[in-house]
Amino acid sequence: MRAPLVPFLASLATLPFSSCTCDTPAAPGEGEGEGEGEPGEGEGDPLDGGFIGDSGVPLDCVAGLVSIALDPANQNVVLDGTAPNAINFAATGTLDNGSPVDLDEARLAWSAARGDDGDPGAVSGGSFQPNPLLGGVVTISATDGCVTGSAIVTFTVNATIGTPTNPADWTGTPTSAAPLPEVVYPSDQTRFPRNIHQTLFQWRAAGYDEFRLTFAGTGSTVTVFTDGVHPQCTDADAACFEADATAWSLIAGSNAGGTVSWTVDALDRSTATPTIRRAASITIGFSLRDVRGAIFYWSTTSAGIRRANIGDAAPQDYITGRPGTLYASEGQVKCVACHTVSRDGRKIAAPVETMERDKSLWIMDVTIAAPPFPRVSSVENTGGHGFATFSPDTSLVMVSWGGELWLVDAATGAYVAPVDLAGGEGTEPDWSPDGTQVAYATEKGDAPSTASIALLPVTGATTFGAPEILVQQEGDRTNVYPMFSPDGRWLAFSRGKGGHGDDEMQLFIVDGTGPTPGTPVELLNANRVVSNAMTDGQHQNGGPTWAPPGDLYWIAFNSKRAYGLVDEQGGTQQIWVAAVDPALLAAGVVDPSWPAFRLQFQGLEEDNHRAFWALDVREEPPPVDAGPALPDAGPPPDAGPPPACVASAAACDPVLDSCCNTSERCLTFDDGVTYTCALFVGG
Repeated sequence: MRAPLVPFLASLATLPFSSCTCDTPAAPGEGEGEGEGEPGEGEGDPLDGGFIGDSGVPLDCVAGLVSIALDPANQNVVLDGTAPNAINFAATGTLDNGSPVDLDEARLAWSAARGDDGDPGAVSGGSFQPNPLLGGVVTISATDGCVTGSAIVTFTVNATIGTPTNPADWTGTPTSAAPLPEVVYPSDQTRFPRNIHQTLFQWRAAGYDEFRLTFAGTGSTVTVFTDGVHPQCTDADAACFEADATAWSLIAGSNAGGTVSWTVDALDRSTATPTIRRAASITIGFSLRDVRGAIFYWSTTSAGIRRANIGDAAPQDYITGRPGTLYASEGQVKCVACHTVSRDGRKIAAPVETMERDKSLWIMDVTIAAPPFPRVSSVENTGGHGFATFSPDTSLVMVSWGGELWLVDAATGAYVAPVDLAGGEGTEPDWSPDGTQVAYATEKGDAPSTASIALLPVTGATTFGAPEILVQQEGDRTNVYPMFSPDGRWLAFSRGKGGHGDDEMQLFIVDGTGPTPGTPVELLNANRVVSNAMTDGQHQNGGPTWAPPGDLYWIAFNSKRAYGLVDEQGGTQQIWVAAVDPALLAAGVVDPSWPAFRLQFQGLEEDNHRAFWALDVREEPPPVDAGPALPDAGPPPDAGPPPACVASAAACDPVLDSCCNTSERCLTFDDGVTYTCALFVGG
């Protein structure tokens, strides 16, 4: 018997410019797509060197079989967004002597796969039930454990959402004669994550109240009939459509990795025969893969850090002063600002002030449930208006206060070593993902006015070489908040005049491989395209951060700009995201960015800055073998009132409990799954 194709089967399964303070500034600066694809049905588990077929019988390679053909081999199927009929496949084989052989579909292992992260549907025993909401290409495969055959199904979705008052009114030829509706948000050429939460499409109504929206791409054509009414569209001439999870799947999921054109038609009933008036179309695009990670951002509205991912409808108050996060051992939090998150998403460092203590740098474990745990609550010589960055293995923290940089132990907060800046000063450091260098701005404080961007070579575990200038300060410009891309090649930073509320601050990218000075590239589209128009870019664009690796780069930043027709003045700084094409960046294209979109989980009047985008501990898969599930024992017995304190090594609640031993704290060593009273090192 030939060896099973195990590798093949395995492959199938497969800142801000608002001061670092919680004081409210004098002038305020504030969809779901389909989830990760599931493995195809019937792939089975290893058993005595083979795999389980769809009938539940171990696969047994057919003697002499050299190929499997599926019928139909290739087909095009049109979906309408409702549950389709199953597609049935017949499997035939060819033996090594050229003879055909019928195969029992139930004794083969079947799988369905897409080239993106969408759910392809389920297949078993040769019967395939497609996902009704996703256009695109699905590969159907069947194997006896040694030989595999496949077929391709190309889906196109033609779906309609909503019902027109009179369908016959929409049969005429559209005209571009004024007065016309006008697309405002998103801007032409914006790129979105395929898995973002509900996007609010906005256009000027031009006095009309019946609209037809058409989203047309290679994978789908989605027609929406709407009156444009939405609770957030309060302006008299504003019209909106919010794409819920179903609509977003039809539009974005069906065209993942591609684009759609969006056209707005308005029905003008002032003419004898209703006239269809058509706005200029725009093009929007979508990532091929889901965009991962958690975004931790500083909200001056909440006086602390909020957490959300790209698919959340609302953020989580993670550690905040309003309302004040309460720790039994540390007291009630008053303010958290100027935070840093490790790239693996497991550590946070931030100056924290409580009602009982002055502000000092805390080093915290990121927990699955809020709030984070303060592993260290006091680092010597730190206070407010400071910054930090983690080494790639998170064992060290480089802190920056008063223009000086030094290393502390991430587990204890103890001083480790100084960082020699050759007589200069430094602030806002960022340690590269590969650990070979640290980027920083060559002044002190949180809004310096004459800073260059320098690189500090890492020469040993706690030693560094001489600083090297990467981006030279020129004229009245300053360069601040450098941040390495996930692959470590590029640095995003902000350039402007400096100071808080600098309208001229803009986003730039430079090759960070050094050591010779790079040529910065301005992200023109990200900086300047607002409400579907090119502006002067005076929007306080600062504090860039990169998403975890994906098929595109994604940069989140704070910006005080209009949000379409919902907030035409842009009254507060909020977090926006722009896609950057790595291929265009490497090719030296003048502008490798696309226009930005607003992160939908923010409150409209929130004042937000300094986003950090890192891996999300909540997205980690469960253990491969967690053991058998325990039976439900019912509610626990009434244990009476809680004890005054918790004994050493006993289970505890980090917010509600205190430890009897005053040298201990309620700690977690498994990222928030359990907490016990254990030795604590801190202030």
